Amino acid sequence: MIRSGVILAALLWAGQAAAHDFERCEKPEIAAVLEALTAAEKIALRAAVSIGDTPEFALWFGAWSKENGATVRSSFKAIHAAIRDNDLKVVCANVGEDDCNASMYANVFRHDAYAINLCPSFFGMPEIHAHSNTSAIMENGTRAGTIIHEVSHFDVVAGTDDLCYTRTDCAAMALTRSLVRNADSYQYFAEDVAALPRD
Repeated sequence: MIRSGVILAALLWAGQAAAHDFERCEKPEIAAVLEALTAAEKIALRAAVSIGDTPEFALWFGAWSKENGATVRSSFKAIHAAIRDNDLKVVCANVGEDDCNASMYANVFRHDAYAINLCPSFFGMPEIHAHSNTSAIMENGTRAGTIIHEVSHFDVVAGTDDLCYTRTDCAAMALTRSLVRNADSYQYFAEDVAALPRD
């Protein structure tokens, strides 16, 4: 499908230039997305190097094993590389467009790599570090975390699924099963690790 009204935006990341296509996005929306992308790249990398037998891993992915740790580390590296190295196509969709509904933050089609539909609710999500991760407002995460969630779905990245949503439900599910293929688990782990003090 061909869409009109493409706006190109350039963003420099660690010396590399990544140009992103924005469709139907206003200037404030573009600014919010660029900020979220910058944060998502940083926290995905921090998450990748923080994989271990930790309380955070168990909370979001379930029981630790070397195999589970390797899967999650590899997925975070792929998420980080996808955000850093690829030109993303971001569509600011209205409710009723591009599979957006009133309760949805964003969506992707797993075979259509690097195209992300952002629904209106996305722009009401908190920024990373704006609130404590235990605050009720963080139940569905942040804009940066949502970018990680959506990028993880692409088959060429991590091929994750949606096994649960919300911090409450995913933490409960991780008590009884592995969630190394759950998109929200990557989101919440990255947000929590980003909030931890650095050694």
